[in-house]
Order: sequence, then C-alpha cells, then structure tokens
Amino acid sequence: MSDGSRTVLLTGATGFLGSHVADALIAEGRSVRCTVRKTSKLRWIESLPVDRVTADVRSPDELAAALDGADVVVHSAGITRAKSDADYHRVNAEGTQSIARAAVEAGVRRFVLVSSLAARGPDRKASDSGPPGDRPTSAYGESKLAGERRLFQVVSDSGGAMEGVILRPGGIYGPRDEDSLNLLKVARNTGVIPVPTSKGRLQPVYVKDVSEAVIRAVARPGLDLQPIPLVGPEIVTWAAMGEALGNAVGRPIRLVKIPNPVWQVGGAVAEAAARLVGMTPQFDRRTADDLSRLDWTADPREAEASLGWKATTKLRDAMKETGRWYREQGWLR
Repeated sequence: MSDGSRTVLLTGATGFLGSHVADALIAEGRSVRCTVRKTSKLRWIESLPVDRVTADVRSPDELAAALDGADVVVHSAGITRAKSDADYHRVNAEGTQSIARAAVEAGVRRFVLVSSLAARGPDRKASDSGPPGDRPTSAYGESKLAGERRLFQVVSDSGGAMEGVILRPGGIYGPRDEDSLNLLKVARNTGVIPVPTSKGRLQPVYVKDVSEAVIRAVARPGLDLQPIPLVGPEIVTWAAMGEALGNAVGRPIRLVKIPNPVWQVGGAVAEAAARLVGMTPQFDRRTADDLSRLDWTADPREAEASLGWKATTKLRDAMKETGRWYREQGWLR
C-alpha cells in the first residue's frame, strides 16, 4: 500500500485535463493512483509511474478499493458533452456524490473537485435583476453546480473529517485537447474561421496553469469550500483568438462573422442531428449560446488570494506551443 500521507487518488486521469494533473502531481513527488475504466485509453498515462485501478462510481466495493490508503482525492472526471441532459446529471452530479461519500468512509482528508465556470453561469449584466449567486444557463452548468452542492453536503455531514475544495476553471485549452483539433484543422487548411458577430469576451486558461492550481488546492492549508474561479491572464476578443490560431498553425487567419441568430440555429440543428443518430453532439445549443451571446470572465484575484496562484501563460504563446505539439503528434500534418 502507498503512503497515505502522500497518495492522491485522481479521477479522469486518462482525459485531457486529468492527464496533465497526473504529470504535475508526479513532478511534485506525490504517489498517484488513477481510476480507469475497462474502455479507457491509457495513452497519456501508460508510461507514468502511477497505480491504475478500475473503479466505477456505481460500485461501492471498487470505490473502497481505489480509495484505500489515499489521503486526497482530485476528482477531475466528468463529461462536457452528452446525448441527454440526464447523462450530465448522472455523471457530473451523482458521480461526484458517490465518490465523495466513499472518500469520507475511507478516511480521505481532502477532496478537490474540478468543476467549471459554467456552474456559476456567464457574467452578470448591469441590467440583471434578482439576488446575486450562481445562475447556470445550460444543463451542463446545472449538473456541475449540482455536483458542487452535493460535495458541500457530504463535507458538511462529515463533521470536519474531510475538507472540500472547489475549482471552477474557465475554458481550458492546450496540448492533448481533442475538442480543439477540428478548429485548428480548419484554420490550417482554409485560413478561415467562422465566428459569431457578437463581441463576447472570453478568458480561457491554459491547461498547465490549471494543473498548477490543482497542485495548490491539494496542499495549501486553510481553504474553505467557496468555489474558486480559474481564468487566464487575458480577456480575449475574437480578433485576438484569430491571431492566436494563426500563430498556432503558421498562417494568417481571416474571421468570417456569422449573424448570431444563424449561429444559434446552427448549434440547435447540429445537436438535433447528432442525437437523431445516437451520437454525442460536438457543436450544440450550449456551445452556440456560450460563444455568441454571453461573456465568460472572472476576477483572477480570487484564486490568487485563496490559492496563491494566478495564470501566467499568454494565449499567443500557449497556442503556439499547442500547435507545435499537435504537429509533433501527427494531428496536424
């Protein structure tokens, strides 16, 4: 058995963010145990010095075995796209509750949940009425907020036996992100990127910066259960995004602006078509709304005050590194 005082159980380690978190934990000298499924692709972690355990959140016995001797849980597993709203809730809310309950029973000291800025919802407008608070605008955001609330209840019920930390990253990008691959292929092949006509503002955050924030959340004492937003150092316009994409693929990019109503209809049509054939939509109503109507920014000083962390990687530099990594892997030829 690993030394429980230094063992971290990491969920989602075979995914985009989770694999980077695994790298960072190992670099910190942590003993890392990763949950996997029978269908998991191990390409990002198969060469890492980690223990791999098969664990399904619906199996109390498998969860107990995975948690045995662990001191900290980093729960980064979840889904960002689903065939139905119920799937979001089952994985992101019920799954978080199951592993949090099992963690308390196993004597885990701290539970770090990687949630999403979608749980808060988009930026509040000056004209918004109603009390302040979280206002998610999608089934995905609602499921992430439900997961946070279920963790809060489990931690409260533990009577101080387990601490909880909630991280809310904005849009994460970087090497190993397959969701961005098609966008970069279009940019490389055509030199053209369609964007909505809105002036929506984004504050994306580089995956390696997020991994560093997770490391701080694992070890930093005195954290409470108030969600901590994680955002990049720049508020990004579509023009800046186009420049960064051009920097990644090595050619100038021209932005073609699509009227917002047409953009939103496109998201709805793409989602309906995917679900009609039983596929998970890659472009849907939520994505269309997020990019065409809403601003997604946050105050970086919150994370600096609580974690002693702030993102430092600029979009242009990070996209250039991401494009280079894609080419090295043969994803962009």
